[in-house]
Parts: sequence; C-alpha cells; structure tokens
Amino acid sequence: MSFNYHKRITIIPKLLHLNIGSHGWSWTLGGRRAHLTRDSHGHRSASVRLPGGFSWRRHSGRH
Repeated sequence: MSFNYHKRITIIPKLLHLNIGSHGWSWTLGGRRAHLTRDSHGHRSASVRLPGGFSWRRHSGRH
C-alpha cells in the first residue's frame, strides 16, 4: 500500500495554480480548455481540449 499527497493552490483564479504533491511540485498556467504545465523535474507539457471530445497534448523536458 502506498500513500500519496496532492494539494492545489490557486495563485490567480482560473489562470495560475501551484500543485504540491508527494513527488514534487508543478505549476499550471491556463484554464480547462488549454494549459501549460511545468514540474520540479524540468518536464513540460501543453494540452488543448477541442470541441467534440478531441484533445492534443505535447510533453517535453529533460531526458
């Protein structure tokens, strides 16, 4: 059994959030339809949700 911790802190409503978890932290910029995320390990992702159930996501960062 493992335990995880996750807390989301809103810095600017509907725009900027700080996410703190048991494996590090990340920040998210944007809303529900489109957002950018960067974590404490240097990984980045961009995500866009399109009408009709379609979505696009791109990951990049340190390897």
